[in-house]
Amino acid sequence: MYQNRMRSLLVTLALQAIVITLVLMLGRYLMLQYFASPEELAKYSDDVIRMWSIGIRYDLRIAGMFMTLFYLVGLLLCSHRLSWRFLQVITPTLMGLIVFTTAMVTISNFYYYQTYHNHFDIFAFGLADDDTKSVLLNIWQDYPVVKGVLASLFLGYVSYRLAKHTLRDQPRKPWNLVVFIVYVLIAFIVLFLAARGSVGTFPLRRGNAQVSELLLLNKLSPNGFMALDWALKDKKMDASFAPVSREKGQELKAILGFDGIDAKTAPNTWLESNKPNVVVSVMESFGSNMLAFDHPEKNDLLGQLRGHFQEDFVFKRFLSEDNGTAPSLAAMLFHSPFENISHGSEQKTKLQGVPFNVYKNAGYKTVFISPGNMAWRNLSTYLPLQDVDVVYDQNTLMGMYPESEAELGAWGVPDDYAYRLAEYLLSVSQEPLFITILTITNHPPYEAPARYEAYPYAITPDVAAHTEDDAAAVNDLLKAYQYAADAFGQFVTKVEQSDAGKNTIIAATGDHQMRRLNATYPVEQALDRAVPFYLHVPKAILENTEWTYDPSRVGSHKDIFPTLYNVSLSDTEYRTLAGRNMLAPEDDKSRAFGYNVTLWIDENGAYPMSGKAAFYPWESTTSLRTSGDSETPSEEQQSRQQALPDLLRWQLNSQVRGFKTD
Repeated sequence: MYQNRMRSLLVTLALQAIVITLVLMLGRYLMLQYFASPEELAKYSDDVIRMWSIGIRYDLRIAGMFMTLFYLVGLLLCSHRLSWRFLQVITPTLMGLIVFTTAMVTISNFYYYQTYHNHFDIFAFGLADDDTKSVLLNIWQDYPVVKGVLASLFLGYVSYRLAKHTLRDQPRKPWNLVVFIVYVLIAFIVLFLAARGSVGTFPLRRGNAQVSELLLLNKLSPNGFMALDWALKDKKMDASFAPVSREKGQELKAILGFDGIDAKTAPNTWLESNKPNVVVSVMESFGSNMLAFDHPEKNDLLGQLRGHFQEDFVFKRFLSEDNGTAPSLAAMLFHSPFENISHGSEQKTKLQGVPFNVYKNAGYKTVFISPGNMAWRNLSTYLPLQDVDVVYDQNTLMGMYPESEAELGAWGVPDDYAYRLAEYLLSVSQEPLFITILTITNHPPYEAPARYEAYPYAITPDVAAHTEDDAAAVNDLLKAYQYAADAFGQFVTKVEQSDAGKNTIIAATGDHQMRRLNATYPVEQALDRAVPFYLHVPKAILENTEWTYDPSRVGSHKDIFPTLYNVSLSDTEYRTLAGRNMLAPEDDKSRAFGYNVTLWIDENGAYPMSGKAAFYPWESTTSLRTSGDSETPSEEQQSRQQALPDLLRWQLNSQVRGFKTD
């Protein structure tokens, strides 16, 4: 009887492993069909084969790991009639649950890639730190949750019925004992090798996913389970801090060609006597990937911001440092490559050299305004620790502007209330202000205020080619984007026309790209990570500072505050890290690049931060699109790309944990 039971179990495990593998393969196939163009794939046909070869091995790893557990338990439970009955009852249900989970993870990974242009990564865990109710509401509104669950339940039920069938008792002719033992051992070896994904010294690992210069293929190689496992490991690393050696910092700076990570603004007696207000607006999803569709008559995405874009400084070859609000904000405001800095193990550590600290020490009152709830990511507690004098959020705004309460949405009140408060503070302040604004309206579910009178916008052919959403959803996207830009444009106009306008610098950027838009890789890889950097500097300040405006200069979030320091502060030390003054008369070549955690750009082109080392030249000297053909970057460039993330982590660790002692 033991033979019969084990043979039934092994047949069941083999078939279930095939089902799991097929579900994971189907998910990869659909992602390949949906997110890649035939023209792209034709150029990388060998890489596509490698992607499938590695991908199937990843799938077999997952199936093997699930089934190996049942195998080991079955060796024991098949030995007795009662334990075998228990196994017959529980196994079909567990198999159905496993296949249901496999399908749900695969479907979720599909839509995660559609939204964030990456498989599951550390940002997926960051979503859990957001307003849970709002996140769940967005998922319900934006994604086919019911269809996904029903499809997964169906596959789970098929798996359940299949296991019920294969585990039934049935008479079999006994095998020779030696043959049976060999059969069981072979089954174990096959499952073990499947769970390892390799017959070599090392199991199939993360590095094996890098199969091509085409980033999409690298993202599709792992399945959702493998991606989640890597993201979990990244999260564990993200939360770990340790003392660092001074020698390591020197080594990293040398590789990058930096003479240091601190700098000082030039002495300027005029700025000392006329300290300007500084306002920085970090705008939700103000991505260049949407801005590329702007057309003044047909699809106006700027509203009143258009005139200011034409009159002031705008750097468009510019990247966000990360691809979510929390990590981009942490990088810009706290010099942290760890997005959980405000609510992790170091949430009570005061940092030095962050923007609020720099302006506070220069005699400024520091203010943070958001129309959202700043209990988010513990910012209401963390910001005051980092030298923010006053934090205003949706609760303050609803108290000051009672009409805003009726417009409260999933993430807060409309952006224009935050700008109204900033305008008021500028008008009454008797001391220089440094104001940071974090907007929220241009965020799922993309609802502009009902009172907003929109400029003309339309789903142009170019817009339609970059989205799969229905017309109503795309119209909501366009209107919310326009509203957010227009609200900021109105704010700039009002400040310029006010008494404070002559002495107020205003800057703005996006926290990350616009969601729900597809991108053609590799041609649009830079456009997909780009955000504009807008800067208004009053005439009086320009007349009393040295500057040069070259809109073709490339940069990223790292360059915003070094630029602001140099047009607002005299003889002031600051932490520059990899940033530099974008308006410097002579550009700092060692720092003349843009950095996103997934992409590096310079005046020559774009370099993905993962996968096989590759360089894509710009389509033109002003474009954000690149050639579709890649070259191999220099060893020096590859070393710099590896060193910068290490330097950012080294710098933060040196602050929160200090230096190693000999």
